[in-house]
Amino acid sequence: MEKDILGKVKAYVYVVEFQKRGLPHAHFLLIMERKYKLTCPKQYDMIISAELPNKKKYPELYKMVTKHMMHGPYGTLNLYYPCTVGHGSCKNRYPRPFYEATSQGKDSYPIYRRRNDGRTLKVQGHYLDNQWVMPYEPCLLRTFNCHINVEACGSIKLVKYLFKYIYKGYDRASVVMRETDKAEKKGNIDEIKQYRDARWVTPPEALWRIYGFDLSKNHPPV
Repeated sequence: MEKDILGKVKAYVYVVEFQKRGLPHAHFLLIMERKYKLTCPKQYDMIISAELPNKKKYPELYKMVTKHMMHGPYGTLNLYYPCTVGHGSCKNRYPRPFYEATSQGKDSYPIYRRRNDGRTLKVQGHYLDNQWVMPYEPCLLRTFNCHINVEACGSIKLVKYLFKYIYKGYDRASVVMRETDKAEKKGNIDEIKQYRDARWVTPPEALWRIYGFDLSKNHPPV
């Protein structure tokens, strides 16, 4: 936002989401100034891509897209992945159909251009193409070198859903009471250790805390 990579932002809201199976991640909703609002497919294509870049022309970007922005192989190619289990197919609707041009979806995200240009890469024994690429913004992806899904939000229903989504759930807090050691008095607090200690409670440790015995010592069931 400081460098106006996506344009000038008038307002924004975000929430950091915590999940047991991964590190925290953030959902941002940016409200752009009128001059920088994305309102048509031509403008979407100037900011967002849902295709594999040219490997020879943009080798660094290609490497990052293939590492961070491929949603697969899931669905019928991997029935045991979380987005597929219990659904029979990927709940995120991948692979997406090929489209020669970007168009505005009805009360939804835009339908991004995904041309059948023959570009593929092999992932876990399967060849994936543009149908498996998640929408991204090239500059942000190259800057942070991590998974950053960028979508254009143009419809009222979609914006209502996003506000509801980022505010879902209730507030949570982790409270610790202990003596302050010398390191903490100096301001040296290990936040990573605090996060791990709060979330990584193994089943044997839980049993030890609840019942007072260790599974590794073959105690009889309580």
